[in-house]
Amino acid sequence: MSRNNFDETMERLNKYYEKMPTQSSSADIMANIKKRKKRNWSWARSYQRWQVAALVVLMLGIGYVLGASQFSGGNESASPIDSASDQAPMESMSIMMAEEEAADQEAVGENRILESLTDEETKWIQIVDEEGMNDEKLVRRLEIEGLSFTTYYDHEFELEQVTNEQGQSIKIFANYGQGRVEPVLFEVHKFADSNSYDQAVEAYKTMMSESGYSEVEANNYFETIGVPGQGVEEFMFEKDGMYAHVVPVEHVDGYYFLRTSSFSIDNTEMIEYSEGFSRELKVILDEFSWVY
Repeated sequence: MSRNNFDETMERLNKYYEKMPTQSSSADIMANIKKRKKRNWSWARSYQRWQVAALVVLMLGIGYVLGASQFSGGNESASPIDSASDQAPMESMSIMMAEEEAADQEAVGENRILESLTDEETKWIQIVDEEGMNDEKLVRRLEIEGLSFTTYYDHEFELEQVTNEQGQSIKIFANYGQGRVEPVLFEVHKFADSNSYDQAVEAYKTMMSESGYSEVEANNYFETIGVPGQGVEEFMFEKDGMYAHVVPVEHVDGYYFLRTSSFSIDNTEMIEYSEGFSRELKVILDEFSWVY
């Protein structure tokens, strides 16, 4: 390696070290990434670039050590080795930066999708997670034409709308990354006809019976959580260790039947969802408001 090549290599090393972030430890870096991942995707991409830079520095360092050892030995045959060791890191850097640029383009597309939802349809809210720690959740706005309420729910959950001659139902299903979880997490049903209260209740009970549910004594599940509006009374239905808690709410344009689900302790397959359902239901009800 010539003296000029040696000086240039050292100068590049210094530049890379000066550009690297100054986090105190790898644990601090990962903790910071985890905390900000949801709110700043571009920062995460920047961190990956620093990983590439760190790898390049390592490769340059190896090349420098090999080159320096050959230089100090005065071996003339070391020149081809020095050249290869000096060029290999730069070629690897070019490849990695090209891959990084392609990944950036994909991330930009994802960011655009997220940004298209954050203006009016979504927002961040403060919650307490399953470990009792303060956290943030991205929630999506729910507003259906013809129904006089709005609320927000987890942006990864599934929404289903059913409209028929009897009326209209809006259903929110949990999804924790393994597909839809049934039964329904939260449902709002409104009958199309302007029935009296007794007629509406009987029609709803018939609908539940046709779905395989049997009415059982209510345990005021909704009352302990809080009902948005003038709840008239509460009903409970049971099917295969799953409970449907229902409360009719009187509003200016009719009766809205609010429903959620819980599980018997004997239902070993579903009991694990009980705490999560309660936590997500609280978000929905806390964000619930009547339009008029």
